[in-house]
Amino acid sequence: MLGAALVVLVAAVGCKPQPDPPTPPQGFDACASPSTSTMQAWMDNSPYTSIGIYVGGALRACAQPNLTPSWVTTVQGHGWHLFPIWVGPQAPCTSYGETLPTDPFGAFLNGVQQAQFASTAMHNLGFGLFAHVWYDLEAYFPTASCTAQAQAAGVQNFVRGWAWQLHQLGFGAGVYSSLCCGIDDLAAVYNTTAPSERADSMWIAAWNNTSNLFGFTGTVLTDQMWSDHQRIHQFHGGHDETWGSVTINIDNDADGIYWP
Repeated sequence: MLGAALVVLVAAVGCKPQPDPPTPPQGFDACASPSTSTMQAWMDNSPYTSIGIYVGGALRACAQPNLTPSWVTTVQGHGWHLFPIWVGPQAPCTSYGETLPTDPFGAFLNGVQQAQFASTAMHNLGFGLFAHVWYDLEAYFPTASCTAQAQAAGVQNFVRGWAWQLHQLGFGAGVYSSLCCGIDDLAAVYNTTAPSERADSMWIAAWNNTSNLFGFTGTVLTDQMWSDHQRIHQFHGGHDETWGSVTINIDNDADGIYWP
């Protein structure tokens, strides 16, 4: 690990898919970063070793009073792996307060801009070069005014700009999205996207209650794509869990980034 770096950039070209371990390392994400005492209690008592944290973005839902450089250092000292998440404009023609354009150049520039904002937030929290940050792109569906093709083009070009700029700034570029939508649209252009403009990792939202990292069906995502420690799978949605007498509302994640 370099400084507070989380994940070294990995090349996706020519990688063979790796089989799932018997039980992938387990993680969770929560809307607000818990206190350091809660994180210590969960490290001591829960099966989890990684957490998704919302580091910023115009559409971040929860305030983050606990999230400071000191918090990052402290919980990493507990042994936690951190997955920073950025929540900016969403897919074209969705009902969110900020959305992406469908034109390729405008979408690409939006990706560049969001990457610049995210990199500043990462630096401010003490994350060093080569740390990953994941863009939160929620599920989206065609509308009367926006075809599936137009939405896909906006998302694909946005992620190209996001990845390109983060790579230029020395960070890893991840994307969180639903398997049905963002993941599928990015997988569709995996082989035609230059590595410099391709996301380094995918955080796959597919609530099948199974902690698999590969073998997804009904999608163009193959096991050969993002295959080398480049996947997280959010497999169960929001619910309360209690460990060490402390309760948090979480989503469950299978951590393919830090598995052996």
